[in-house]
Amino acid sequence: MLTSMMLLVGSVLGLGDSPSAFGQTLALLITFLGIGLVANVLIIYVVAQVLAERKQNKERQQQFRQSRTG
Repeated sequence: MLTSMMLLVGSVLGLGDSPSAFGQTLALLITFLGIGLVANVLIIYVVAQVLAERKQNKERQQQFRQSRTG
């Protein structure tokens, strides 16, 4: 989806027609901002998974302690 959006923006701005300094700069900006966005989304996903697993482990540890004492 992100790639198709980048291609659409590139075609609207005419980045594929003729090489110009502005066009190349804009294409690089779009590319690297897109990569940064994807990387940030993946990092947020991983952090959310780690926090959810940590919460699950704490709950499991509490249940284990309660079953041993009671």
